[in-house]
Amino acid sequence: MLKKAFFALFVAACVKHESPSPPHMYDLSGYPGTAYDTTNSPCLDGLLVNLGDSCDTLVEVQGEGVITTIQCHKAKKKDSPWDKYTFIVVADHSIGAPPGTIEFCVDPGAVIYFRERS
Repeated sequence: MLKKAFFALFVAACVKHESPSPPHMYDLSGYPGTAYDTTNSPCLDGLLVNLGDSCDTLVEVQGEGVITTIQCHKAKKKDSPWDKYTFIVVADHSIGAPPGTIEFCVDPGAVIYFRERS
């Protein structure tokens, strides 16, 4: 009986425990996947799919509402540009470009800008 209890405890200790993701960090590696739910912005959908395919780490998403920043901290390939830029998604066309950014993509749902990270 003691052997069974020890074995069960040993097996439970060896099971991989999933730690919660840090705040504002998301795994987009399976995006869009089979349960895809569009954002109604082709620009944003394309950005998220490319980051999910290109990032080796979780993708950081900061902000809610009108302005959101998105960035990859480490790309899968060394020469990939996806971890060299911060993307700023502006969901209101009346707001101008954030300082120091370049327009990346425009559609009826959003304007996406980017800036090189230092």
